[in-house]
Amino acid sequence: MATISLNPTLYSQAQTYAKADGMSVEDWVAMLIKRFTPAKKRKYKMRKIEELSPELQALIGFAKPEVANDDDINGDKARMEYLIAKYAAQ
Repeated sequence: MATISLNPTLYSQAQTYAKADGMSVEDWVAMLIKRFTPAKKRKYKMRKIEELSPELQALIGFAKPEVANDDDINGDKARMEYLIAKYAAQ
């Protein structure tokens, strides 16, 4: 068993809270550590679109952005085409 040290004021406060909860200081501190220790993050595996339900596939297909041309990776040409089409017709 490992031992930790607390200053007397903190230990007194821990005793008070532990007693109010009907616990020993050791059990009370252990409960706090368990409560505030983050749980292991779950790792999620991305599924292929084909593995999803048809309803999800339809939603994803609806929100898919257009694929940029290889020569227009940052979308500058597409943006200019859009602006010309929008404002040149006026």
